[in-house]
Amino acid sequence: MRNIELTVLIACRNGAHVLPRVLDGYRRVTPPPVGWKMVIVDNGSTDATPDIVNSFRKELPIELISLSQPGKNRALNAGIPALEGRMAILSDDDAIPHPAFLAAWARYLDRENGCELLGGSIEPLFEVPPPRWLLATRLRFAMMFSERELPEGPIDAGDIYGPNMAVRTSVFGRGFRFDEVMGPNALDPDYPMGSEVEFCHRVASAGARCWFAKEPRVRHIVRAAQLGEAAWAKRAYRCGRGRARLMWQRGEIYATPTPPWSERWTMLSPLPRHRFERLCAAQLVQGFRDECARWLSPAAR
Repeated sequence: MRNIELTVLIACRNGAHVLPRVLDGYRRVTPPPVGWKMVIVDNGSTDATPDIVNSFRKELPIELISLSQPGKNRALNAGIPALEGRMAILSDDDAIPHPAFLAAWARYLDRENGCELLGGSIEPLFEVPPPRWLLATRLRFAMMFSERELPEGPIDAGDIYGPNMAVRTSVFGRGFRFDEVMGPNALDPDYPMGSEVEFCHRVASAGARCWFAKEPRVRHIVRAAQLGEAAWAKRAYRCGRGRARLMWQRGEIYATPTPPWSERWTMLSPLPRHRFERLCAAQLVQGFRDECARWLSPAAR
């Protein structure tokens, strides 16, 4: 079926640990009623990622692109010229699609046509059981694990997350691209997070409307290392940097690196939940201030 209407776009770097499960998930999805393809951009992997992708090419309509220069957003931009059809579905190399994933997205080809940016459901899939208190409270699940469970309907651009989002290809046809300074980058381990949110805000500011599509669903793999304090601190710091960068670009910060949220947090406590909240809040503030300092520097000006 060459009448392609949907393209799945994934940027991948050293994804050998998770990619087989993800591609097996796509192999098992219910075929959509329209033609579709996958564009996978290998972003300079040093593991078996290219071999894994090639091993699925007989079963999946994969187009593999290689880009050695690191940067997830740079890789996504490199894959945009290969998009076909009316809708691009963006996901990650650690997001396993639900069996109805493509069929569910296909329904939006002719539905909610007034919305050019769409977010989908994301549920965390833990490789090892998380602490009971964390699972019970689901504290900061959106920030830490990209969880998305929202009602069907209009949403803010900031509610669309990268592991499961769709963009009408007409948006890229108008010249919109991803900010290559943001997002995962092997050259900047503390990169500012939230590049998809930044992209959606920029497109929305030009008049695009946003919608949450509840039925398209992925399971976002959470590795064991992501459940440690060091990983939480790093992710919160990246999030703080990303929030500051987005606010600077939108003209919401002018001269003072003051976070827009409270700096009050629970001090030393025997409860893991309190320590987690304090750690996240402290790192959010630090990342926010450090990014503001970059923008306030003479070089940035």
